[in-house]
Amino acid sequence: MDQPTLFAVLKILSVTGALIAMLYGMNRVHARLKAQNQGFGPNSIKALGIVMFIPTLFMLALLTDFQTETLAALLGTVAGYVLSTSKPE
Repeated sequence: MDQPTLFAVLKILSVTGALIAMLYGMNRVHARLKAQNQGFGPNSIKALGIVMFIPTLFMLALLTDFQTETLAALLGTVAGYVLSTSKPE
């Protein structure tokens, strides 16, 4: 197998793995909310956002030609989102 074909196959497998991880994480968040008889609140939306954003960031790193500074800024955004506190109103 030549090198460009191998890279294409590896990208497809990596993106598929990220999608599976995203779907599994969404399923686990939903199952946890259902087990506790809770609805969607700020923390559950934050958990779903993290579960969806991290694999998406991974896919962007693989599939686009973003510079490392751009990806670092996006990762910093995720860190700020995770560490932020939400006020109940």
